[in-house]
Amino acid sequence: MRTTSRSESENNFYTKFTNPHLTLVEFYMRFESALDAQRHTQGQFDNDSKHKHPECKTSFALEKHASKIYTVSVFYDFQEELEIGCFHCGLEEYKKERKWMFERLGIPCRHMVWVWKAKMIEYIPDAYVLNRWTSLATKTPIFDLEGNILEACVNFVDCKRMLNELWSEIHTCVSLAQGNEEDLTDLVKNLKGLRLNLEAKKSSNNHENNGSPSKAIDIELLIGATLPTEIVVKPLKISKNKGTGVHVPGTGSDKRLKGDKEKAIEQSQKKKRLCRGCGELGYHDIRNCPHKVKENCKL
Repeated sequence: MRTTSRSESENNFYTKFTNPHLTLVEFYMRFESALDAQRHTQGQFDNDSKHKHPECKTSFALEKHASKIYTVSVFYDFQEELEIGCFHCGLEEYKKERKWMFERLGIPCRHMVWVWKAKMIEYIPDAYVLNRWTSLATKTPIFDLEGNILEACVNFVDCKRMLNELWSEIHTCVSLAQGNEEDLTDLVKNLKGLRLNLEAKKSSNNHENNGSPSKAIDIELLIGATLPTEIVVKPLKISKNKGTGVHVPGTGSDKRLKGDKEKAIEQSQKKKRLCRGCGELGYHDIRNCPHKVKENCKL
C-alpha cells in the first residue's frame, strides 16, 4: 500500500467518528471509540482464524499448511495463486525482469508454487512466510531497546488472550444450543444472570469511587484537573470594535457602519417628500436641503 493510500484509508475510517468541530476532550473520547471498534473487528478476525478452517480445493500439502498458518482472507488469496500455479503454469524461457506477487504483497505467487511442487516441497519455507499475514501476528510481544519484554505488553496480551477465549466459549455454546429451544432458553437465562451480577459489581465499584462515572474520570485524567465545586470565573462582557460589524444587543451599539453603496440602495427605496425650502420632491427636507447648503457657502 502506498503512503497516500494508507493516509486516505485512515482518514476515511476516522472521519466516521470525528469532525473538525470537536473539542480536544471530545476528540480524545471519539478517538478511543474508533480504536475500540478496530479492536473489536480485529478480535472477530482473530476468532475466525483460530476456530474456522477454510476449505481446501486440492490435496496438496502446501495448501493444507497455508490454511494453518495464514489468516482466512490471506489464505484465500494464496489459494487462488496455488490453484493457478498447480494447474495452469509451466516452464518456459523468460528473461524480462518483473516484480511478482511476493515482492509486492508478501504472498507467494503462482510461479513459486510451481517450483515448490516440482521439488516436492510440502511446507512453505519460513523465509517466504511474513509474520504480518499469519494468524499469530498480533500475539507477538513488544520489546524495549534493551530487548526486554514490556510488562504492559504482557498484561495486554494476556487480557486479549482471555477475551479471545471468552468469545470462543460464547460462540461454542451458541453453536451447541442453537438446535434445541430448551438449551437456548437456559443459555439466555444464565447469560442474563451473569450480566446482572457484573452490572451490580460495577455499580458497587462506582459507588466506592464517590459515584463518579468512568467517562468523567477519563476526562479529568486527560486535562489534569478536577471539576471545581464553585465557579468563580465568569464570562467576559462582549466588546465591539468600530467597524467590525459585531452586534451587541442591549449595549446601544446595535447599529453597524454602512458603506456608500448600501446607503444609496436604502436611499432609493425611501419615498420622496416635498422640501419646504426649495419646493422640490427629493430625499431631503429643509434642514439638509442642498440649495440651503449652497447659499450658506456663498455667504
